[in-house]
Amino acid sequence: MPFGNRLLTGLVAEHDPPQAPEGTLERELVAVFDDEPFLPASYLAVLLRAAAYYFVAPGEMLRAAVPGRLLAAAETRYAPATAAVGAVPADPRQAEILEALLMSGGARVSELARELGPKGLGTGLRALVSAGLARIPSESLKARTAPLTRVWVARPGTPLDARLGRSPKRRALYAHLLALGRPAGSQELRAAGGTAALLDALVKDGFAATIEEERRTDLRLHAGTPGADARITPNQAQASAIQALRAELAQPGGKSFLLDGVTGSGKTEVYLAALEAATALGKRGLLLVPEIALAPALVRRVVARFGDRVALLHSGLSDGERAAEWERARRGEVDAVVGPRSAVLAPLPHLGLIVVDEAHDAAYKQAESPRYDARDVARVRGKDSGAVLLFGSATPSMEHERQAREGRLVRLALPARPGSRERATVEVVDLRKEKALPGDHGRVLFAERTRGILRETFARGEQAILLLNRRGFSPSLLCRACGEDFRCRNCSVARTYHRPRGGAAGAVVGGDGWLVCHYCGDRIRTPAVCTACAGKVLMPIGFGTERLAERFEELFPEVRYAVLDRDAARRRGGAAGVLADFEEGRAQALLGTQMVAKGHDFPNATALAVLDADALLSFPDFRAAERTFQLVTQAAGRVGRGDKPGLVAVQTSRPDHEAIRAAVAQDHQAFAEAELRFRRAFRYPPYAHLLLALWTGADAAAAEREAREGTAALEAMRAASGLRVLGPAPAPLERLKGLWRFQLLLKSDVRETLAEAGRLLAALPRPPKLDVDPQNLL
Repeated sequence: MPFGNRLLTGLVAEHDPPQAPEGTLERELVAVFDDEPFLPASYLAVLLRAAAYYFVAPGEMLRAAVPGRLLAAAETRYAPATAAVGAVPADPRQAEILEALLMSGGARVSELARELGPKGLGTGLRALVSAGLARIPSESLKARTAPLTRVWVARPGTPLDARLGRSPKRRALYAHLLALGRPAGSQELRAAGGTAALLDALVKDGFAATIEEERRTDLRLHAGTPGADARITPNQAQASAIQALRAELAQPGGKSFLLDGVTGSGKTEVYLAALEAATALGKRGLLLVPEIALAPALVRRVVARFGDRVALLHSGLSDGERAAEWERARRGEVDAVVGPRSAVLAPLPHLGLIVVDEAHDAAYKQAESPRYDARDVARVRGKDSGAVLLFGSATPSMEHERQAREGRLVRLALPARPGSRERATVEVVDLRKEKALPGDHGRVLFAERTRGILRETFARGEQAILLLNRRGFSPSLLCRACGEDFRCRNCSVARTYHRPRGGAAGAVVGGDGWLVCHYCGDRIRTPAVCTACAGKVLMPIGFGTERLAERFEELFPEVRYAVLDRDAARRRGGAAGVLADFEEGRAQALLGTQMVAKGHDFPNATALAVLDADALLSFPDFRAAERTFQLVTQAAGRVGRGDKPGLVAVQTSRPDHEAIRAAVAQDHQAFAEAELRFRRAFRYPPYAHLLLALWTGADAAAAEREAREGTAALEAMRAASGLRVLGPAPAPLERLKGLWRFQLLLKSDVRETLAEAGRLLAALPRPPKLDVDPQNLL
């Protein structure tokens, strides 16, 4: 429809909308793209409910769910109307435009601009449409589809046909096409020796034909080549879980389950068996993982069992790839969709199973608007479609733990690893007794015991994983003379120091590397001297994955290693490539952030070192202990998964903290008992609901004033409903991306009370950003 100088596409959500407000300007639709509904009514209803729940416009949820390519219209094309013949507009510019349209029979705006110049073109075209002298053909605006690609298919014949001449290459290529018995793309045929010239010759001589078909995403690029279907015979616990899921899948309404299985207990096999049961009943499944880095391994397992009826959806795909995979899901051409958070919005028909792997992970909550939580959306979708919902975790969140204890989730327990494989032995390495190396400024990266474990592991030809939850070379750079830490000019945080491989050990060289803010992306070259006092001694403070790699090379120069962090994952195919190098033995050590601790299965990895187990404990967040326990426990589960025993070194300066003690003992129930007592006493989730309201502005005083006005607006409600209001106060990260930040944290035992408070705040003249059920209070 026309909107100012543009044509915008929209989605019709209902046919009987409320009365338009007085003064509303109505427009005639130019075109309707779809004869049938683009989205199923039930699926659209979920998006609308999510938009209302998370206090965002419906269009925001729509854009999060649907690839932008599929919502876009083609460039506007104008054609002369029947009344244009013989008409002469009084305005010279309009007359010029109309003449061009009559001569060409129709043209796009860009074509008219090249011919007539852009000045006054938009105004003239709109005037001609209003006067009935020009029109916009509906068919020219058809929304873009998933990308197409050219493929080749063999025509009947024989490789010995004389028309193929004496060229062995042409005969071989034609024989290959015949043997395939299906269309093949240029990349596949190139691998078989099919050059462009050979393919053109086959088409010219009638041995092959070309057709346009929807481009498929190459799953091998994003997930690697799938192996054989490695089925296992389920143990008793797995068989019981599978049987319970099969029985529920056969029922008309789906229950929600918690698959509470220790690391390495075979949860993935339960997922796949449940998906097999769903597909046998004509249903389809969603399999969610918290990180893109975890998708490749699961995709390979699913493809090995279900063939190419699998779609992959995540932000690492190109626009065209995402559109193609999404359309395959919408049309029901796949049995399963695999992906991180956004995959929960895949429009899969006949949904029968939703699996949320590593369901405790905070990555399922979107950090930017729309701030939806994929676990809650999965719950709504499951209830709406009657699908079975399965949360899987070795360290269930406190929310899921309470629900399971109260019977709202059916707990399926996998208490041990299959066969005779034992869980890894976990050792505490007390850093208080360690002596720091020169240049480490009192911090210890590799304790003596940790070095010994790694040396023994590498000597046996086995693999090791090293976890350090900081990327970059060091978290900050410090001037010894004046204390300058080169804070970001836009954010109230020190920039992280990134140094290229091969830099001078122990020294900071001007221009050698970058100081990068990981919040806004601002970066500057490393200065030669302090920009505040001209001091010449600049020290990297703390450790990141780049410094870990440098120190690892010094200690183990003969050991090949790979690094997995967000920088590696951001590169196209990067995470999959790193994981493949380690899985296939090209790297003997895997160094990285928390991404190395989630969901991977490396049979030859027998040692793991958590180099800074205390990193999360000092965060100003009530979930700090829970996340520390989860990270250490999950990391410990990555080793000893084959036939060889595993050993884990947990480096800590707080060995007596309950989260560390429970993680070392791998005792989730003991940790949950203590943590739930703390949450109940202080009324934190799962015993209360939270709403975070955040005011931001370039002027700190104005942002604080708006936060106080928002607090005042809640005063009457606070007295009447028992709403608890903490703040307003500066956010822990007080300034980000050039904006000052002030926040309120609202608590209530009743979710409807928070919803009412959110609606009140959303109606303010300057509403805050609202985060329902926040996972991050920074």
